[in-house]
Amino acid sequence: MKKRLELRFKNSKKMAEGNGEVVEEMANQKSGEGGDGERTQDYSKLLEYGLHKMVAGRLDDIYKTGKLAHSELDERALDALKEFHVEGALDVLDQFLDSNLEHVSNKSAFLCGVMKTYRQKVRATQQGQPAPAVTVQAKGPDEEKIKAILERTGYTLDVTTGQRKYGGPPPNWTGNTPGNGCEVFCGKIPKDMYEDELIPLFEKCGKIWDLRLMMDPMTGTNRGYAFVTFTSRDAASNAVRELNNYEIKPGNCLKINVSVPNLRLFVGNIPKSKGKEEILDEFGKLTAE
Repeated sequence: MKKRLELRFKNSKKMAEGNGEVVEEMANQKSGEGGDGERTQDYSKLLEYGLHKMVAGRLDDIYKTGKLAHSELDERALDALKEFHVEGALDVLDQFLDSNLEHVSNKSAFLCGVMKTYRQKVRATQQGQPAPAVTVQAKGPDEEKIKAILERTGYTLDVTTGQRKYGGPPPNWTGNTPGNGCEVFCGKIPKDMYEDELIPLFEKCGKIWDLRLMMDPMTGTNRGYAFVTFTSRDAASNAVRELNNYEIKPGNCLKINVSVPNLRLFVGNIPKSKGKEEILDEFGKLTAE
């Protein structure tokens, strides 16, 4: 009799898992829900849109934190959330909530980026590929220094999952948009470095139009390179002259060269084992000399 009861319990548990009940219970425990059930007026909008009640509940919890408003989400982000299985959607929303959104101007696009990265990691795991490892501790920028820079210059900082863009154009700019020869490529940047250290360095060479630091969504660190556009060719030339091979940290020397626009190069027979970062690294060694 006891064995029959144990077997019945196991079968019931499997059925519950198939119906999403066990997942729902785990999700409620994870989010600390199951209490008062108080919801904002936007919760019903999420349900009407077709989101699962647990996903809608987690989004509504994020609304309550003030880090995201319902009006900041567009249909593209909501449709993408609907396509996720419940547990994956909850994981994505948790990652979004844990992100630093202080300089994110388009939170809907940022959420889409988080979902894209999540899919890539899941796909890599399913294919037996090792998950990307964070080789350095992602400490993040010094927000106080960044705030001081933005207040001093009047520039903006726009953060997405793929890049961090500072400036462009400068406040009250009346001149022309910088042309050829005004942009430099900066490689060999330490992966735990951000604008708070890079901007003061490049400002010594001339007036910055914008600085774009490329980010790796898979690891949360920068990709090791950035593009800096100056308002003049002279400033760009100064950057190459002053900062190429500049030791920005012990053992870390920057590689700087003027970007060449509209130049395409086809390279074949690249080993499939080589990742994008490795390829960029190899080309950086050649172009920065």
